[in-house]
Amino acid sequence: MSKLAFLYLSHINVRFIILLVNLMLFSYDVFSNGLNNNKLKTIVIDPGHGGKDPGTLGTKRYSKYEKDIALSVSLKLGNYISNSFPDIKVIYTRKEDVFLELNERTRIANKSNADIFISVHCDGFTNSKAYGASVFVMGMSKLKANLDVAMRENAAMYLEDNYKQKYDGFDPKSAESYIVFSLMQNTYLDQSLQLAEYVEEQFAYKANRKSRGVKQAPFYVISRTNMPSILVECGFLTNPKEEDYLQTDQGQNQIAMSIFEAVKNYKLSLESSFSSNNIIDSNDINNKSENNLQSNQVVYKVQIATNLTSIFNDKKFAGIKVEEKLVNGIYKYYVGSNTDKSIVDEMKTDLKNNGFKDAFVVAFYNGKRISTKDALNLQKQNN
Repeated sequence: MSKLAFLYLSHINVRFIILLVNLMLFSYDVFSNGLNNNKLKTIVIDPGHGGKDPGTLGTKRYSKYEKDIALSVSLKLGNYISNSFPDIKVIYTRKEDVFLELNERTRIANKSNADIFISVHCDGFTNSKAYGASVFVMGMSKLKANLDVAMRENAAMYLEDNYKQKYDGFDPKSAESYIVFSLMQNTYLDQSLQLAEYVEEQFAYKANRKSRGVKQAPFYVISRTNMPSILVECGFLTNPKEEDYLQTDQGQNQIAMSIFEAVKNYKLSLESSFSSNNIIDSNDINNKSENNLQSNQVVYKVQIATNLTSIFNDKKFAGIKVEEKLVNGIYKYYVGSNTDKSIVDEMKTDLKNNGFKDAFVVAFYNGKRISTKDALNLQKQNN
């Protein structure tokens, strides 16, 4: 540890040291339990805020605030899941306008042994022109804006009695308090990123919403869950046009349907994957790629991993020709490049059978990511 880091950490009080120890024990417990299995059985949906905590108030042209929209979207999302997959148990942290402490929300998820946790919110900003949807995973970010969003959502603690005692001295508005977050290890980061990417894709390509990307921020509510977890900011209530959209049934249905479609894609990816002891024939995989592709062609690739830091030289990629791209602060790893989706589908199957269980097909047109459905439509039009 550097001298500067030591001096900085030395200012943390005893409560933070105790909290750090608890976090280490929590991480070990999560690691020892491991992922539930390859099947989604239980999903916990967490409508943000509630009761005496209204969340973002918007432009005050409406009587419904963030807490109301988050609840409405969450209930719609749960209904979509239950109607399509009756074997999945959907649990809500709240189903009505009641106040719920942050630690109680994660306690519900952990107690139910949920397979994924989705916290639903609406955004707010001083600039009324800010708009679009964001998806967050747990972690520290160098972007101050992301930390500001987390501080705003974490400020719900101030409405709780004896919050300093409950959260071991954690102060949601103190930058020092977030040191403990930077020391946490998220066992389910890869799975959380994959689910977040599915949501982001649905927002951008299916709901025609401006996607602000997948981001990393220290939200307390997703920091203590022992399962893949995301926090969704559906849009900005401080933007009058977006507020109008979020207040309507149509807007809420589109948001809920987008998240549902993402959950469905995650479910299919999770349940279709299985491990194998076979050795990947990297030459066979790479030979299926075509290197001389024109810029105006639809190109399919297999995405095999995402990470918040570069893992390009990781030994798990040994023998495979991997392409690394940095997109919105997230490193993404692709294999193959072909105009024939059937060939890329075969590549995906090969990769899934050999340990890359999260592999899925993505499409690009003129270097821009598009949905596979749009890609197929483009190819059909050009033929």
